[in-house]
Amino acid sequence: MKLRWLPALAASAYVATVVALGPALVENNHWDTDASGTLTLAERLRGSGPVYVAHYGEWTTFWGLLGTRALPWHEQLWTASGYILTLAGAVLLGWATARVGGSWAGVTAGAATLVVGPFVLRSFLSIGGSHLTNPFGAIVLAAALVLFTRTRSWLPAVVAGVVAGTNAASDPLLWIAGIVPFAIAVTVLARTTRRRDVGLRGGVTLGMAVITAIATDLVMRLLDFHVVDGGAAGLDRLRDLPANTLQLGRMIALLGGANYALPGPYPHEPLRALVALLALAAVVAPIVVAFKARRADPLLRAYACYWAVAVALLCVVFVLTPNATDLGPKSVNYLLTLAPAGAVGVALIAARARRAQLVVALGVVTIAAVNIFGVAGGRAEVTGVAALQTYHEPLVRLLERKDVTRGFAGYWNAQNLTWQTGMKLLVAPIRNCGTQLCPYNVFTIRSWYEPRGGRTFFLLDPTVHALHAPPFVSDAVETHRFGPLTLYLFDYDIARHIRPAPS
Repeated sequence: MKLRWLPALAASAYVATVVALGPALVENNHWDTDASGTLTLAERLRGSGPVYVAHYGEWTTFWGLLGTRALPWHEQLWTASGYILTLAGAVLLGWATARVGGSWAGVTAGAATLVVGPFVLRSFLSIGGSHLTNPFGAIVLAAALVLFTRTRSWLPAVVAGVVAGTNAASDPLLWIAGIVPFAIAVTVLARTTRRRDVGLRGGVTLGMAVITAIATDLVMRLLDFHVVDGGAAGLDRLRDLPANTLQLGRMIALLGGANYALPGPYPHEPLRALVALLALAAVVAPIVVAFKARRADPLLRAYACYWAVAVALLCVVFVLTPNATDLGPKSVNYLLTLAPAGAVGVALIAARARRAQLVVALGVVTIAAVNIFGVAGGRAEVTGVAALQTYHEPLVRLLERKDVTRGFAGYWNAQNLTWQTGMKLLVAPIRNCGTQLCPYNVFTIRSWYEPRGGRTFFLLDPTVHALHAPPFVSDAVETHRFGPLTLYLFDYDIARHIRPAPS
């Protein structure tokens, strides 16, 4: 095998590692409620009243989950669907890039987009709560751009528009990462090819995107779904921009596998600095390619323009707005589209030169090797909920003995405990509001908080929540300690102490 084809081998080894460790990685990942909350809500979505989701709708994800819920093996399908979507996106990206830059470029682009850092792999393994549909939607639009020069069929334009529109309604970030770059790129393609049909089909895609986005939002509102906790709107303060820029650099490095953002930095220096520099170079590569391709083949020019604009817009929005940086390390999820963009950039920048291909191949192999070692070494595992992970087995056994299956806990202990027990426990998230409790309206439905009678429990975890025990815990018939966790058992339904969610 020639050395320039090493990215294919490196990506295969990376994917094989993920598949081999997949069940353990996915189970661990679901201790993060941001990952398991979507699955839990889809499984429990049989009640009544308004449904609440946070930050963005994830409508297409919910449609997929609800559409397969009747299957007897749907839990396994759901837990694998995040990485299946990731692999499908890589294959589609490889195909589109091969049509533009040749077979080596296609293989390298598909391979490079997969070998992400361990922390980002968690997002690729989760179908919910990680903006995963955003890079996939961007790849679909890129593939449509390529197809416009290969077929005169209107079907790709319509399909891409529907996919883009529904996913933009589900995650508005796609407007920045995909739809606006597509509008610019298809304009470039139509003008440079002087093909009116390309412009018309691009217009159809954009029109369908807008129509389906509006229709999707309308339908979900009529079904009483609500997006709450959308984050701060507007621009950040001028004095915060340097810190935001530094955060952008950290997140790009984290995307590549160099951790400057989490406790326990990895890998060791100077390898960490090397991986960070390679990741930064990959993100800059689409812009370099777009600049160099100003007089190139029209499709190459438009394709490079698409990914360059996506990179530029994502980075600018990240720096200028407070939402992404407010999330800390998880703000890397706003930048997932940089993975396929960077992969395309490094593939196209070396597509015509064998020596450059070798350099890129060695870079991809280096990142893949570092990240394979990191994933195998546990770097992709969830941290921050150690108390619940440590004590959940004796806690669940106690609740089984006491025949208590319904309870309430803070956000980081509710839906994840429900999902990890195979829905044997039904735990709704709450927060303090005065002397009572209130629903924590993230991945919930109102009926969860309606009194039904019977025994209930309240789980207090001071390690990950700002919760405090309300006065009614004095009614508890039993109190149990599991390390820092406190479990209160009641012989009545404590939902009576929970204020109803706002309409």
